[in-house]
Amino acid sequence: MIHVGYKVPNGKLIKIDFEITKDKKFKNVQISGDFFLEPPEFLDVLNNKLNGLSIYLNELEIKNIIDASLDKNVKMFGFSSIDIATAIKRAIV
Repeated sequence: MIHVGYKVPNGKLIKIDFEITKDKKFKNVQISGDFFLEPPEFLDVLNNKLNGLSIYLNELEIKNIIDASLDKNVKMFGFSSIDIATAIKRAIV
């Protein structure tokens, strides 16, 4: 299991745990931290969206995949989709 913590500049702490499969994809992604997400159930959607993605995607590609899954009613406080992408990419560099 890989663990990463990322402090968003002027924001919250994002923690991500994940594994990497033999074919270089994210597996068992779990995002947590001291941020706020409305509705909180959307965290499961984020985790599932990241599972199966190639570790070779860049930050912008990961951000765009996350953004495409966002419902207009989802609100993120203290972090953004690019922060999640930055955190996960920093863990594998």
